[in-house]
Amino acid sequence: MRRVVTFLTAFTTILLGALTLAPSASAAGYGCSGSQIDSYSVITGSANGSVNYGNVYLYYDSSTGYNCAVTVANSAGGNGVAKEMYISLIKCTQTTSTGTCTLTSTRDEDKGNYLNYAGPVKIPAAGHCIQISGRIVYKGKSAGAFSIGHCG
Repeated sequence: MRRVVTFLTAFTTILLGALTLAPSASAAGYGCSGSQIDSYSVITGSANGSVNYGNVYLYYDSSTGYNCAVTVANSAGGNGVAKEMYISLIKCTQTTSTGTCTLTSTRDEDKGNYLNYAGPVKIPAAGHCIQISGRIVYKGKSAGAFSIGHCG
């Protein structure tokens, strides 16, 4: 009985440790602060033959009014291999969702050859909509994500 209790205690400690580490790695691990508010698949091709190369993660810090984003490659997108990656955030003049974005000069972008992720990029956009773009080019194929949203 003592061995079972010891095993369960060790297992619970490991499990709780893993659960408490996961959230901090998401935002802070990429150089962002705040909470994740969305993610977008970075996909190639059409809906029938598309491949997911990774994700764009979007964070918002309500204490500063800043949005932050990164493009993160997965194994299909060459995670761990140098490849062209891109991430961009642009503040729109719109303050409510209209499906369009009139761009402002408030923008941040990062483009280069990276192993795992591009970014972080950060902009102050409290009260406005933002445009998010991400791209991964791997083995001659380009995958992208694009959205206009998160207004307010």
